[in-house]
Amino acid sequence: MKNSILYLLLLLALPVSAQMGSHLKEEFQNPEKHGIRIVDSVSGIRGVIHDLETKILCLQSFGEQLPPEVQQELLEWVRLGHTVWFYDVRMAPGFGMREYRLDSEQFRNKAEKGVLGGSKRSGLATVALSFGQHAVQTGVGQVTLFLPEIPSEADGVSYGALEVAGDTVALLQFALDSPALVALRREGRGLIVFKALLWTEPLSGDRFQANLLDYSAGFQVPGPAGEGRVGAPPGPGAEFVVGSPAEPLQAQAIGSEATSQGVEAVPPQAPRAGPSLGGWRLELKDGTVLIGELEDSIFQFETGTGSLKLKPADIVSVKFGNSRELDHVTTTKGKTEAGLMLSSPVKFRTDQGTEKFEKEDLETLERNSGDVLPVER
Repeated sequence: MKNSILYLLLLLALPVSAQMGSHLKEEFQNPEKHGIRIVDSVSGIRGVIHDLETKILCLQSFGEQLPPEVQQELLEWVRLGHTVWFYDVRMAPGFGMREYRLDSEQFRNKAEKGVLGGSKRSGLATVALSFGQHAVQTGVGQVTLFLPEIPSEADGVSYGALEVAGDTVALLQFALDSPALVALRREGRGLIVFKALLWTEPLSGDRFQANLLDYSAGFQVPGPAGEGRVGAPPGPGAEFVVGSPAEPLQAQAIGSEATSQGVEAVPPQAPRAGPSLGGWRLELKDGTVLIGELEDSIFQFETGTGSLKLKPADIVSVKFGNSRELDHVTTTKGKTEAGLMLSSPVKFRTDQGTEKFEKEDLETLERNSGDVLPVER
């Protein structure tokens, strides 16, 4: 870190370099192909990820927490081959990354203001370097960044960065051994990016931003001189990556905490049913089994290649996933599809009436074979 301070001092004093030439700009995708949607509040996440045109969710929320159910739904959406950019390092553990707080004395900087999440924020401008060989770093040298202030009553003001740990790939740093100011990790078929705001005109900012946009939207990046294509980008057809997150993802963290505190697992409960068996068997994650009827007429299921609208008559079973696994639906045609069940909550009718169940509370849904007897009340 100390060795980088002098170098950064020199960089901040350099004149800006020329922007990309027109011939290189022509090698990148047209903006309408990026499918990027900017959201400045967690309340807007679900509406955006249910839009089939969205490829990149640019989450500029700052100072908010992600509810666990939204966090899980967002991770499942990413695993289908989509990309999320987030800017608040306090969200990093929920995306499998480890936050690192910087003090202003640790790096060369200049006081600046920037707009994030629809609000003007105080922060620092600095210069970061590209050291690695990732496709997004192609043709990138230095980039000017804006780091917003993170206030804390306990620690005072700090600035967000990431430890380069687990499968986190650093894209921009102060030095080879310093935390990352911009980084990414693959999750499933998708991509998670921690990003600082940047200025595109100075230094290599325009090239870096163009690389990141194309790659995040599922396109290879133009080569160093604009010739050829490099990288294995995310997307519905990409290889499914089982990552090594630096921080346990949501479902793992909850389970580990419960175990460490000696909380006993909830034993499976006896099935609940009416006087006569229903056509469906619904198992909850706590072990409860319900026998009854589906009230939903249509279930929407998104796969890596398209969207399915299934009637109950088309379904044999559904295995609901978790923070690390996709949902799986088996149809009456004998085909099993992996993807994301978008229909939630599920409405299920028993003799006690109709109940609504959020997807994250469900284990399996399957046609009732008739071997589970109703419980006498």
